[in-house]
Amino acid sequence: MKMRMSRLPHLAIFFFAASVHLLLFSICPVSSRIYRTNDAVVIEVDDVRPSTFANRNFANPAPIPMMYAVNPYTILLSQPYSNFPFWPYPLYQQPASSSVPDVEDVAATSSESKQQKINCGVGPPSPPQRSLPVAAIVGGSEAIPNSWPFIAGLRIAGRSSVFCGGSIISPTRILTAAHCVEKMSAFNISTMTVNLGMHNQTGNDADHTRRVSRVVYHIAYNANTNQNDVAVLTIDPPIVYSAAVSPVCLPRASSAVDQFAGKDAAIMGWGRENENDTIPPDVLKQATVQIIPNADCKTQYAVGGVEMEITNQQLCASADGRDTCQGDSGGPIVVQAGSTTAWTQVGITSFGNGCAKPNFAGVYASVAFFRNWINTYMNS
Repeated sequence: MKMRMSRLPHLAIFFFAASVHLLLFSICPVSSRIYRTNDAVVIEVDDVRPSTFANRNFANPAPIPMMYAVNPYTILLSQPYSNFPFWPYPLYQQPASSSVPDVEDVAATSSESKQQKINCGVGPPSPPQRSLPVAAIVGGSEAIPNSWPFIAGLRIAGRSSVFCGGSIISPTRILTAAHCVEKMSAFNISTMTVNLGMHNQTGNDADHTRRVSRVVYHIAYNANTNQNDVAVLTIDPPIVYSAAVSPVCLPRASSAVDQFAGKDAAIMGWGRENENDTIPPDVLKQATVQIIPNADCKTQYAVGGVEMEITNQQLCASADGRDTCQGDSGGPIVVQAGSTTAWTQVGITSFGNGCAKPNFAGVYASVAFFRNWINTYMNS
C-alpha cells in the first residue's frame, strides 16, 4: 500500500522557468537572512525588484546577502529532497519571540477580530451540502465565489496553478503547512505570491495578490512522520479586509484530544478532484466531512504498509467519498464552534493515505495544539 505523505501536488520540474530564475538572479540577486529560534526556522527575503529592494527585517539585524547559484531543493516535486547533503546557507541561532504578548484570542466565542475590527470566520451559514454535479475537492462541489473569504492560494514562479492553500489570520499573516515551504530556498520564496479573494485560479480573479517576505516553519517538522506541520507566512503589503477578504477565527490554545470530534467540518481548496488526476480544477471547491476520534484514526493508520503515528497534535476527518487531495495542503478545515455561526479553523491540511480512500481519514495539524506557537510568529 503506497503512502502519500503530503497533500502537495505531483509537479514536474520546469527547466525553462528555472533558467529564467537564474538569469533574473544574476541581474537582481536576492538579499536574504536565514536563522533559527528555539522552535522555528525563519527565512526572510527582500524583493528581487531593484525599485522595491527595501529592508523588511522586523527589527532584526540587516539581512546577510547570500549568493544563489543553484536551487538547493527540487521544490517542484511532491516529495522534494535536497540536492546537497547540507543546508547551503548559514543558519543563525536567535531566541524565539516569546516575550511578545499573545494576541487577543480570535475564537468562535469571540468572533470580533482584533485586526481592523472585522468579524473573523465569515462564511456560509452552514456546512456545504453535497450537490450535483459532484466535483472535487474530492466528492465536493463548487463554492460560491468569495463565500470563504479567509482562503488563500499559494503560487510560485513557473507554475500556473496553486501549489498549496492557506488561511488569513491577520492583515500580514497566512497560516499554512510546514511541508509546503520547508524545502524552499530563499530564492524560491522570493518568487512566491499569495492570492486572496480568488475563485478561479486559472483566470486568477484574485482581489489581492501579495508577495511573501518571510516564512516561519516549526523547527521540529519531520517529513517522515508529518509531526509539527505548521508554518506562518508574512505577506507584503498588508491587506485591507473586505467582503471578499477577511480572517478566519482561531481556537483557544489547547492540547486536549477530541475536543471537536463528531462535528461537521468544511474543507476547501483548489486541489485535485481525484488522486490520479494531473490537472487541478479551475475554481475553488468545498466539501463537508466529519471530525473523528483520534483513537479511530490511530487504528486506521496503524495497519501494515502504512503505519503512521497519529498524535494529539493532529486531528482527522472523513466522509464517504469526500476528502482533501493533492494541492489542498496547507488549507483550512473549519467548524462552527459553540452557538455562533462564525467559522473556526481547527486544522491545517497535512496528509492522507490516498484521497477519499475507504477506512482512511484525512489528517490535519491541530490549530489549537499549535495556537501559542502561531501567536508568537503572528506578532514577531
